[in-house]
Amino acid sequence: MIASLAAVGLGPGFGGGGGSGVPIAEEETPAPMETPTGVQAFPKPSIATAPPYRAVIKTNKGDIEIQLFADAPEAVTSFTFLAEEGFYNGTIFFYVDRNFVAQAGDPTCAVSGEKVCTGLGGPGYTLSVEKTQEEHQQWAVVAPAITEGQQEVHGSQFRILFKADPRLDGKETVFGKVVAGMEILESLGNFAPCSVVQAGGCDPNPDWSSALVIEEIIVQPT
Repeated sequence: MIASLAAVGLGPGFGGGGGSGVPIAEEETPAPMETPTGVQAFPKPSIATAPPYRAVIKTNKGDIEIQLFADAPEAVTSFTFLAEEGFYNGTIFFYVDRNFVAQAGDPTCAVSGEKVCTGLGGPGYTLSVEKTQEEHQQWAVVAPAITEGQQEVHGSQFRILFKADPRLDGKETVFGKVVAGMEILESLGNFAPCSVVQAGGCDPNPDWSSALVIEEIIVQPT
């Protein structure tokens, strides 16, 4: 979500081959948008109590396996619910900065081409920040903040960190960690369609064939 990207200093300069990814606390944050027209909104699921889960993100480049954390039940419940609904199927990792994160979970960023990739799409609800014991380490899976300083994170969008960033600890929900398939993420190049960038410097005709496409997400108890 662009609002969440701007909250960590990626708003004006995260296109065009990769910004620094360095959080800037004073960056002005645009207001989050409602779920775009034509994107299905879901009711917020009730928090489920269950044993730890493991998720397999099946992509066009191979499988990425994630261990989901039991101490982030709200984020894990939402992720599991949306995965079972097929919410993520056919969507892409719409923003990749090799110095920071790979971000996915926007239903407008789909390979079908029926919608413009806004970077603002979601399930129609937000979640509370969960103060887990996990930190923003390399390969952490994070529900990003909606706006800086507020205790809300995105309902569907998630980031996978290429590098540790302890400055974000406690400001977002760390709900998992990649345990297999890191080589798939490492093979990606910087990627940011112009439609999700708030300033110039990006490629107006990006090579969508290089995008990492989520074909399906399967979540099971460990």
